[in-house]
Amino acid sequence: MGAASDSVIGNASLLRSVVFPRVVLPFSAVIFHLTQFLLTFLVFLPVMLGVYGVHPAPRMLLFPVFLVLQVFFIAGLTLLLATASTVFRDVKHLIEVGIGIFFWLTPIIYEPKMIPARFQQVALLSPMSSYVRAYQDLFYYGEIPALPVWIVATVYAAGTFVCGLSVFLAYEDRFSEYL
Repeated sequence: MGAASDSVIGNASLLRSVVFPRVVLPFSAVIFHLTQFLLTFLVFLPVMLGVYGVHPAPRMLLFPVFLVLQVFFIAGLTLLLATASTVFRDVKHLIEVGIGIFFWLTPIIYEPKMIPARFQQVALLSPMSSYVRAYQDLFYYGEIPALPVWIVATVYAAGTFVCGLSVFLAYEDRFSEYL
């Protein structure tokens, strides 16, 4: 997120000298990190299958669906943060703090079952929780994600992407004023 938020600022000279769709800059950061993730996943997949005893199953074909939803969520967030970082330079520091907070709010190093029952649905509202929970369901628990996980993941993906793209397009003509 930090690198993606700097995608416009870091290419200020390019923006001033060449005419091209500015939205390419944040999208290129997302595509770069997606490629890194996929390469890492391809390395980890045999380990997961061989060492952790995860068996291939039809439910795992849903992985790309959640990955696409997550990419749209991240792309929207990147567009928002790239715009905010261009207009307000100190946003990068807030992003670093925000990533730390959302890391602990997302059940990555703890199981969702460890969250008290009355807070489990609220915990799902953390932006990355639905994606992490879907991956855990598909690969760890051996189940198809529940309907609320699908709904939250889809709403976050669509809402964040539409909002991020709208904000970015509204400000992109003024980026040169802030650079």
